Amino acid sequence: MKFEKIKINRKLFYWTWRDLPFLPYAWLEEKDLKDLPKPFLLTEIHPDCPIGLETQDKEDFTNMIKLPDSFDKLNLDKSLRKDLKRVEKKNENIKLIYNEKDALDKSKKWFLELWKENRKDFQRRLKLWKEKCYTISAYLNKELIAVHIAMKEKNTIFYFGCWWNRKYKDLSTPTFLLKKDLEKAIKDKIKYYDLEIGDEFYKKKWGVIEKPTKYYAVLTKELADYLRIKDYVEIKQSQI
Repeated sequence: MKFEKIKINRKLFYWTWRDLPFLPYAWLEEKDLKDLPKPFLLTEIHPDCPIGLETQDKEDFTNMIKLPDSFDKLNLDKSLRKDLKRVEKKNENIKLIYNEKDALDKSKKWFLELWKENRKDFQRRLKLWKEKCYTISAYLNKELIAVHIAMKEKNTIFYFGCWWNRKYKDLSTPTFLLKKDLEKAIKDKIKYYDLEIGDEFYKKKWGVIEKPTKYYAVLTKELADYLRIKDYVEIKQSQI
């Protein structure tokens, strides 16, 4: 685990896991604690991790789907189940390509148009995702219009998102690709499909399991007050 310094102002700062924005969930072992830089704050720790305190922030709750043995058995919102039939029909002419070479490079402009991520962070994101993720490219005729991005780890698929062309908003292709990936995960007997943390309305429609993730904080009182963190390990300025 490599760390990044987060500067709040000239006086206040803390360290955290460098790859927190790019990969799902953090994890700490007891042996890690003695070597952590200080002050330190790590959020989005997996609920099953023995280290950390449960978050109270709903935005940091999980959205895990426990997969049954068929798509029809998913506990979907009624409106979503109905909408998926429409989405399937709208995308009937879409051609899917799995793990297309350079899929992320071909679709990155859509992400950058929306999020304006700085160059250093985006290069880090691309490097990690090219190493760890699989993709599903969606073509309308010969035009690439969306790339679904996810990662398999043990018995879980982690959904990272979809980079897509807003010109084709009416097709709802990201939803179509998510459905297709869920169907494949069920066929492959994957146990969980994880939409990751967040309180986005669309995630809740998929019948998700919500659990609080955890955080671990070693902070000065001044820093904890600034960050509005009540429970933490307190250190003095002289310990930094």
